[in-house]
Amino acid sequence: MDAPLPSLPLPVIEREPAFQTLFDNRITQMRGLLETAGLDWDTYMLRSDPINNFCRHAAYGDLLYVASLNDTFRATLIDFAQGADLIAQASDWGMTPFEGEAIDDLRRRLRERKKGQGGFTENWYKRFAFAADPRVADVGVTGDAKGGVKVSILSTEGEGVASEALLAIVSAALNLPTVLGDNDHIEVVPAVIRVVNVEADVWLLPEAPADELETAKTRLATEFAAARRLGWDFTADFVIAALRTSGVRRIVMITPAADDYTRAEPNEAVALGTVKLNYKGRSY
Repeated sequence: MDAPLPSLPLPVIEREPAFQTLFDNRITQMRGLLETAGLDWDTYMLRSDPINNFCRHAAYGDLLYVASLNDTFRATLIDFAQGADLIAQASDWGMTPFEGEAIDDLRRRLRERKKGQGGFTENWYKRFAFAADPRVADVGVTGDAKGGVKVSILSTEGEGVASEALLAIVSAALNLPTVLGDNDHIEVVPAVIRVVNVEADVWLLPEAPADELETAKTRLATEFAAARRLGWDFTADFVIAALRTSGVRRIVMITPAADDYTRAEPNEAVALGTVKLNYKGRSY
């Protein structure tokens, strides 16, 4: 899967002002209008004043308008669109969701579809490999000067090893006359899977529940599944960050060591093996 963008601020085309700023602007506007009409409005700061309430509701309307404007803008961006908005974007490119396909998987396919325009490049073959079957989790493409193209497939099933049936489906899709380059020779192979085991000593906070270690294990598995892709290096830093739940006080890595990592080549992916968390007690 592609690296997500959780650390980026939400894009806007109109910065959302504070409600108080909008309210103050409405009050100032109304005071000016009443003064022009010869009316002295000296109760404008009272919450019980009817015109004050009118200005308050108008300010909420201003705030909702700006928020709606920004939401509409984000719906047009592939990295921020969700649900029906992303499906609508995909339909513009001739794509429909697979049955049971997660929205982030559709986002990945759409991104590859857009990149795969303009000829027989790496992204070109990735585009059609992703579109061939929903079990394709990631695709690696390497070529040589003689037209040989090796396509490595990471599967969503099991530990990621693509079955013969899946490889055959992808191979058929890439060898279609409308897809295959004139001088290219496609070889579709399963991605190389490198299994890594995790072991760490863990201290919990005094108030952490008894099942906090299981919660940490589950979080590691979830974070790993979201980040895993071909060519992604597995590091001890990633494990520590994933295990750091609200009840975990301290983590000391045993495997992999704190300064160690598992390097993955473009045709390789890491699979999570055993996860052993050694409970070492509680402390602040």
